[in-house]
Amino acid sequence: MTTIRVTTDTALQAIKKHVDSAGKEHFTTVEIARVMGADEYHVRIAFSWLTRFKAIERVPGVRSVRYTETQGEKYSASVYRIREEAAPVDFAALNRLFGYGC
Repeated sequence: MTTIRVTTDTALQAIKKHVDSAGKEHFTTVEIARVMGADEYHVRIAFSWLTRFKAIERVPGVRSVRYTETQGEKYSASVYRIREEAAPVDFAALNRLFGYGC
């Protein structure tokens, strides 16, 4: 069996591919692991770093219900989305608007 190397870069590429192809902005580690053909554990590690670096974020108040393979027990998993990047601040325009430095 071939082991897929999961990094933050490969996980982010898979996330963007999944979001584009599925047409929805929310995703779980299970979905991305399936897209990558990788073990979910390694994808969760990459998600941890992507969350820390603010590339993705958890969707507040939304959970996905999953079942364990062995016992069929229910558990809830986080749902994520790509974090929107703000446009850079134009301080010169703000200064002109508020009359500073004129």
